[in-house]
Amino acid sequence: MSTTWTLTAQDICKDALTHCGAIAANETPSAVDMQLALRALDGLLKTMPLAGYNWPKLSGEVPLVWTGVQTMALPADFYAYPVVWITYLGNKIPLKQISHAYWVNLTNKTTAAPLPNSFYIDPSNTLYLWPVPPGDPVATIQYQKIINDSVQGSMPDVMQTWLNPLGWGVASEIAMDLTVPATERAELAQRWGAKRSGALESSMPSEVIIISVAD
Repeated sequence: MSTTWTLTAQDICKDALTHCGAIAANETPSAVDMQLALRALDGLLKTMPLAGYNWPKLSGEVPLVWTGVQTMALPADFYAYPVVWITYLGNKIPLKQISHAYWVNLTNKTTAAPLPNSFYIDPSNTLYLWPVPPGDPVATIQYQKIINDSVQGSMPDVMQTWLNPLGWGVASEIAMDLTVPATERAELAQRWGAKRSGALESSMPSEVIIISVAD
């Protein structure tokens, strides 16, 4: 028994071009068509979190780099959903995330205290601690990571269950550029939607559902 089946980014792009009728199954795509498909693949990979692809790309708990006063540098592959802790007397203390609206209306953003209890992340991905600690509080973070850029000869940075759906997704993305008729474009979009929905459902963690009667 084998569980190592895979597709490279190039394989997925060839599948997409085949679905669009641009090449036959045994043909080699042109460099122009391959580049078009690879761009579409990266576009899909980078926007998958918008459709709910979260959990498989969680980071481990990693240290944050103190950059002075009250700011810390986020990891380069940070996307969203941060959970931040500081270490105090050997104990991990979770911090509360401040919303943008609350931070903008905060009257004194530089209030000092022995320990921070909250953090805010600005649009440029700088993390601010609040209140301001006297020095590096030794903070760590877990977060959702950006999906890696695709490499033509390697498997994309996703779970195996996404490899077949991505071929249909790329096909749907490039169909108009390849002048695929409208009825066929609609079928490609429908297949991609159904396969994406199934893959997303499989990606979600299983949790206990509790139903109770309100008093």
